[in-house]
Amino acid sequence: MNKSFYYLILILFLCSCANIITPSGGEKDASAPILLKTFPKNKTLDFQEKKITFHFNENIQENRWNEFFYISPLLANNIKYKINNTVITIFLNDTLKDNTTYSLNLNQCIKDVNEGNILKKLKYLFSTSNNIDTLNIQGQLISARNLEPKSNTWVFLHKEELADSLCLVSKPLYVAKSDEEGVFVFDNLNMGEYKIFSISGLDFVYHEGDEVGFINQLISSANDSNLIIYMSDPLYVQKNNVNPDTVSKVDINSKLNGNIHIKSNLNTNIIVNLYKDDKLYRQAFFTKSPYTINDIQPGEYKVSLTIDQNNNQVWDTGNFNLRKQPEKIYHYNQPITIRENWDLEVKWNISEL
Repeated sequence: MNKSFYYLILILFLCSCANIITPSGGEKDASAPILLKTFPKNKTLDFQEKKITFHFNENIQENRWNEFFYISPLLANNIKYKINNTVITIFLNDTLKDNTTYSLNLNQCIKDVNEGNILKKLKYLFSTSNNIDTLNIQGQLISARNLEPKSNTWVFLHKEELADSLCLVSKPLYVAKSDEEGVFVFDNLNMGEYKIFSISGLDFVYHEGDEVGFINQLISSANDSNLIIYMSDPLYVQKNNVNPDTVSKVDINSKLNGNIHIKSNLNTNIIVNLYKDDKLYRQAFFTKSPYTINDIQPGEYKVSLTIDQNNNQVWDTGNFNLRKQPEKIYHYNQPITIRENWDLEVKWNISEL
């Protein structure tokens, strides 16, 4: 038997050893913890307990607790909690208000120990009276600049008699937080009218750099819902970032360039912005439709329209103290393509959001 045969046997043996796979131990756990029971039960009436326990089907740990957990109405002191294997205990050391329904939000506060699966939805209600208040106010937070939802953002209700100047620096009565889609819900309200506003910061008062949103009129827990709140930075200053140097000499009056004509149902002062590669390429001001911009380099662009209410040719942010909403910005629903020596006509009918 020659050496080549022995080498072949050795190679086959090594290959067979390399293919041995250690058992995986079963399928990976992809399920969030399941709530088995609470004590007292959810929606308990005439509540007088000093603690609430939540029992789950597996060992749990906190998940960004300080960011997501809250109780509404707010209590004077921070709530303490303790996790012991499958049980979390929440301690209520403050004096609770009479005839009040409280809502504990534990959305995204808890995950399992093994795989870190997050329990996305968990709320607990209790009442210090003999009934649960069920009136609700809900809506959505929207960025005034790009119309994107504002997620994980505080929304507050204040008593109607509180002065406007104190709303941004006083602890609110009811609180809620928006979800991934910017949607918020107050679901434990009694009959009443409230001032509503939102702040993008981490706590319950305004700080420089926070975005603010509000609705000018009082909101009724009995009649108002599906609200839209536009958020903006009240200290935002529009920068004139259209630099003439960014438009080359070839860009002006070139036969290779194209034009755009936007026809709209709007009849007011308008700022049109063209963006190329997410940078402001061209800005123009109009008083009526159609809005025509000439000598545009061929390429793909995004377009936005700003309602220039005061005709100062810049976007103006909101002002809470003056109850002034930010000027609305609309974004065309798809990129546009400018071709060489070509006129592009765009029909854009805008409905108020």
